[in-house]
Amino acid sequence: MLSVYIRRKLSIHVPVVLLAATVVLPATSVAGDVRTWVKELHPTTGFNTDCNTPVFSLPAPLPADLHFDVIGLYNPDAPAEGEMRDAFTLQQSDCETSLGTHIATTSNLELLALLGAPEPDSRLKNLRTNEIPKIASPDGTRFTLPPENSVAPPFPPTNNATNQALTLGEFRGVRGKMKVKCEAGGTAHVKLKLRNYQPHELLTVWAIWLATPPGAAGPAPVPLPFGGVPNVVVADKHGVARFTRTLSYCPMDIQPNGEQLLMLDIASHVDGNVYGAVPGTPPIETTFVDPNDPSVTFTSPLSEGIVTLTRGAIPMTVELMP
Repeated sequence: MLSVYIRRKLSIHVPVVLLAATVVLPATSVAGDVRTWVKELHPTTGFNTDCNTPVFSLPAPLPADLHFDVIGLYNPDAPAEGEMRDAFTLQQSDCETSLGTHIATTSNLELLALLGAPEPDSRLKNLRTNEIPKIASPDGTRFTLPPENSVAPPFPPTNNATNQALTLGEFRGVRGKMKVKCEAGGTAHVKLKLRNYQPHELLTVWAIWLATPPGAAGPAPVPLPFGGVPNVVVADKHGVARFTRTLSYCPMDIQPNGEQLLMLDIASHVDGNVYGAVPGTPPIETTFVDPNDPSVTFTSPLSEGIVTLTRGAIPMTVELMP
């Protein structure tokens, strides 16, 4: 999903149109003073994208088709390191022809440039989801954990038994539905049910606002924790997760100043960590054990597609791309 850093980097200078009053979107149903919507989750492979194809039409001043993939397809012939080590870039046709191929980490250079973020070390690319390094040392060093039952307890720490490499079809196989009830007094109640995630998968729910943060040149898509921190939910053994919140505002209404909640993004924390009010860790130098040679350590920044993957989005005030 989009890093919070896009708030200051996306150079959009068209001012937000100020509205005289809150814009109210048509509800699925109205009973008395309660408006109700039912929203479906759509599979995604990044911000507003599914296999390099925009999912939702974004409002001005954003480009309507703004989208960034943050996963690739595993390349079994990639070298161990160097500039040629990377996953295959997702193509539109992969959503039909490559569903059985494992997904892998990559870095979207266009997104990194937009964020002003450095590119991660090549050794962190083309890793399958169960190979992504996790913090496993008191000093914060990250390394790839062995699967549970492959070593005698208690050391080293392990991935749980359900932490397996995901195929593109499995990654995109998620489903979900959210019910939103907005009351006349201004409060709202939301219930979200997610299905087909990995058992015990660590997820967070993010509200993607079109807003102008303090000090920014203009409006940009800003990820904020939906319902506040913590916005964490963990799937059960069947891959089902439930998330409920009571809000002080109706998320379906465009605010009087023109700011609006575009969509909800579901972030999968494949590195086993959550980061408070931001989707992922800042791009600071982090120590890793080389996945190919445990006797070697190296430092690298982290980025989208390495620690956090967007795995589903729910449209709020946007519509599907025609």
